[in-house]
Amino acid sequence: MYFSSPEELKSINPFSKEGWNKEYLCEYLIWSCNSKFKEYIDSFFEEYMNNEELAELLFAFLLDEDYDGSDCQMGAAFYIAKLERELLKRKRTLLLRVQENEVDWKRPFQTDEYLEWLK
Repeated sequence: MYFSSPEELKSINPFSKEGWNKEYLCEYLIWSCNSKFKEYIDSFFEEYMNNEELAELLFAFLLDEDYDGSDCQMGAAFYIAKLERELLKRKRTLLLRVQENEVDWKRPFQTDEYLEWLK
C-alpha cells in the first residue's frame, strides 16, 4: 500500500475492538521507518506498549522468515524495545530468542542492558 501522508495512513487502523489486524499492523511497521510517518506512528503505539497481543505479533513478524530483511521487521524490533518491561519479562523466551540474532537491527536491544531488568 502507498500512503503519501500520515493522514492517509490513518485510514487504516491496525487496532479495533476485534483486536489487531496483522496486515494493517505490518503497514504501520513498514511506514514507521519513514521519517514523515514516524511521529504519528510513535504516538499511535504509545497507548499499546503493554498490549500482550501486540507483543506477540511484533515477535512473530521479527521471527517470520517471510518478512526477512523487511522494514516490517525493523519496525517490529524498534517497537519491541519500547514495550513495557513487565510485558517483556513475560515474553522472556521470545526476547532472548530474537536477541540471539546475528543481524544487529533484528535485535531490539543493541547492548546487554536488557539483561539487568529481564531477571
